[in-house]
Amino acid sequence: MNIDGVTAVIFCELGFTPELGRGLFILSRAVGILAHAWEQKQRGDRIMGPMPKEIPYRYSGPARRTLPERGPTDPARPAKRR
Repeated sequence: MNIDGVTAVIFCELGFTPELGRGLFILSRAVGILAHAWEQKQRGDRIMGPMPKEIPYRYSGPARRTLPERGPTDPARPAKRR
């Protein structure tokens, strides 16, 4: 069961009818999206979301880094089974 199933059980236990499920789901998602946008605006970041092709996106995070290749006996890479 995912988080939406769990919240459906909680809403049911709180007395909400199943018909209100979709509305409650949308409302909770909308509040979360608005909270993220508000936080980003307070920090001076751009508001994340789908970008129109007319607006070029510029990545402002950490620079790209290279990682060493893993060898065949590297413990982080399990051996292939035959």
